[in-house]
Amino acid sequence: MSLLSATVKTTVHANLTSTFEHIVPIDLTSIFTGYGPLPAVVSIQKQLGDWNTAGETRTVYLSDHSSVQEQLTTYEYPSYFSYTVSQFTSSLRFLIHSAEGEWWFSPTPSAGTDIQWRYTFIARSPLAYPLLWIIAKFLWRNYMNQVLQRSKIQIDQSR
Repeated sequence: MSLLSATVKTTVHANLTSTFEHIVPIDLTSIFTGYGPLPAVVSIQKQLGDWNTAGETRTVYLSDHSSVQEQLTTYEYPSYFSYTVSQFTSSLRFLIHSAEGEWWFSPTPSAGTDIQWRYTFIARSPLAYPLLWIIAKFLWRNYMNQVLQRSKIQIDQSR
């Protein structure tokens, strides 16, 4: 299977623990508001637990009436978490086997926090790779930047 990834970064003016504690359980509907043909998150259901233990799962429902399953795979407070997205019900299910999200948090010398978010798509086949490359490199990366900026605004406003 072919892998494609996109990475975005930002710095927030909040300490490491506050930033981590805001991002991990964030309301996805407030930051994933759609980008071009990429749908918004409209609800989260079937989440058991506080989203702070590896193995927890939830269903993410999207504005195009599709859904995905998320599973928290790693939770290393307050510096890193990762998750797997699978069971796509949209037409992307023909292109994407699954995706992996990873977030890193590190303190800055000015008492802020650097955030890095990488999202890696696992293509279903080499034939899906060209179209998935366009989605990952152009649409998804721009969507990620918007999501990260909305997250940054929320963190800055909560200080």
